[in-house]
Amino acid sequence: MVMLLEVVAAVDHTVGGPNGGWDLSTNLVTWASSQTFTVGDNLVFQFDSSHDVVEVTSANYGSCGLGSPISTTVSSPATIALTAAGSRYFVCGRGSHCSQGMKV
Repeated sequence: MVMLLEVVAAVDHTVGGPNGGWDLSTNLVTWASSQTFTVGDNLVFQFDSSHDVVEVTSANYGSCGLGSPISTTVSSPATIALTAAGSRYFVCGRGSHCSQGMKV
């Protein structure tokens, strides 16, 4: 009897990498559109103390609203597991960073 197993290794996606990061200078929309995410992968946010990672709803993502966040992470690196199919939304909750493009 032969058992065939499909082995799929999780991938860590450094947000904004390899030439940028979770910061104001990286075009995060372009970065995200160039990635393929799979259930089991991780998003790794690397940032300094002037930033954070806030998971928000789709509506809050569009408006950069921070009301009722799903989660907030203030220490780096922040690793977010992609445990289910679907869309997830992340913004920087500091100052006007989200409206300046710091969202993915």
